[in-house]
Amino acid sequence: MKKLIFIGVLLAPFLSQAQKLTEYKATNGVTYHINDTVRLGKGSGNDGSFLYLEERGLPGPGNRSRSLPKQFTNGGVVIKSIRKDNLSGAEKYLFVVFPGGIFNYSLYIDDAILACEVVPCAQSAAKQVGSVADEIKKLKQLLDSGALTQAEFDAQKKKLLKEQ
Repeated sequence: MKKLIFIGVLLAPFLSQAQKLTEYKATNGVTYHINDTVRLGKGSGNDGSFLYLEERGLPGPGNRSRSLPKQFTNGGVVIKSIRKDNLSGAEKYLFVVFPGGIFNYSLYIDDAILACEVVPCAQSAAKQVGSVADEIKKLKQLLDSGALTQAEFDAQKKKLLKEQ
């Protein structure tokens, strides 16, 4: 009995740092809920595996890679739970996800978004903003050259900003 209490006391700080949630609005602007499917992009590992999706089961003998394999590119995983962790003073959001098969995987969602392992990702959002700005710049050049009227420029600019 004393051993169980001792183990409980040792594990208490680790268990109390995680806060369970039912939803989370990630850095890509998507609000994820339990049982939603997270869309995957491409793995960021050298072999195409997903570095931010790590197997939660026990690895077998000789199984060095616990990352989700590249076969899941452009696939999806189902969210089983959402937790907010405090890792070394940094707030991280962890999804436990199920890709099918036997094991669940851990997914630090914002890190995966940054690496474009999850889509929409940070890079695609930055490209989209950049492309809108580029289009407005082109329209401005057309306005300045007299190819567009002010009304046409305003209408096209408004349309581009609404699409963003």
